Amino acid sequence: MNVCSISTSWRSAEIKEGLPLLEAMKETGMKMLELEFRLLGSAFDEIKSNIESSGIGISSLHAVCPSTATDGKVRAERFLISDEDEDKRKAGVGDVLKTIRNTAELSAKAVVLHCGRVDMEEPIYKMMKLFDAGLINSDESRDELHKALLARMSNGKKSFQSMLKSLDEINGTADKLGIKVGLENRYYFSEMPNLEEIGIILNRFEGGALYYWHDTGHAHVQESLFGVAQELLLETFGGQILGIHLHDVKGGYTDHNAPGSGDIDFDMVNRYLELCEIRVMELNRRVTLKEAVKGIEFLCEKGIFS
Repeated sequence: MNVCSISTSWRSAEIKEGLPLLEAMKETGMKMLELEFRLLGSAFDEIKSNIESSGIGISSLHAVCPSTATDGKVRAERFLISDEDEDKRKAGVGDVLKTIRNTAELSAKAVVLHCGRVDMEEPIYKMMKLFDAGLINSDESRDELHKALLARMSNGKKSFQSMLKSLDEINGTADKLGIKVGLENRYYFSEMPNLEEIGIILNRFEGGALYYWHDTGHAHVQESLFGVAQELLLETFGGQILGIHLHDVKGGYTDHNAPGSGDIDFDMVNRYLELCEIRVMELNRRVTLKEAVKGIEFLCEKGIFS
């Protein structure tokens, strides 16, 4: 049976205490939550202590959870598991392992993981401008994409090897604890893993705890700006998919809107979800309660939620 949930991303940026956050999430009518990296330690502990009495279950944790930020800035991690600096890489792995242990303690199923990035100039902002100008299929756009691909290839080898080393450690702990780890496709071009890298990783760790985690919004943005079709990702890795983040995109690259309010073809997406265990609606704080509920109803109508 599929697990359908909503991410605390919808309200955790505004509600910093655990119990009020739980109550706000319950207003959507959803009975399962994904806890994510915006949660402060105090809020996480409060949710953990009250989860049984709340009537809410936890489907998954989005690493790093709870937050490890010390400067007030919202980010998924302090340290990248792809960092070429060994001390920083180890620190990043340590934070992920804590999230895996938290997941086991909460009897949740999975961890969603960001795998790091290549040290290069991020091309997405240039591509956004070209998209807005109606030039995304122009010679200028193709030139920018070619330069970006070359930069990623030339700069990414060491980062990729660092990431693989980290994933080996993460896989070992997750496997022992019976937790599955979903490697998420990303929004920015410089982030890992891309389509080719996902294939390499899944082949390398076949039979282990690592799976593919699909994000509909990220995939649509990559398709709009860089020409990597969302359906190609789903078609290629649908047999190894653990979970999915469900949100919609408006204007080519503005994501985390309620499903059904934007440009994504969710009928197409649904064709590849037969093996997808965990289905999470992941919204930003701009989405109203009415819009969130409408998004849930839309996913139910499409057969993605049940």
